[in-house]
Amino acid sequence: MEETLAVMGKTYRKFLALGLGFMVVAFAMMILQPLGREPSLILAVILFIVAFIPLEFARRIARKMAMVAFRVNRKA
Repeated sequence: MEETLAVMGKTYRKFLALGLGFMVVAFAMMILQPLGREPSLILAVILFIVAFIPLEFARRIARKMAMVAFRVNRKA
């Protein structure tokens, strides 16, 4: 079980980092506006939407990790 939790934790951190990275880039696009006002805002909105996909995967993995951890503790 510990190996399963370790693998799930590693996957969780990857998805969380990816989603948060997209959000940071989207905020940077909104603040700095490197492509001009409207194109930067449109791209930022698209990046926000895309960022929620890996964040949703991270949330689901965290939920599964909690279920596995509680299942292990019940047997002990």
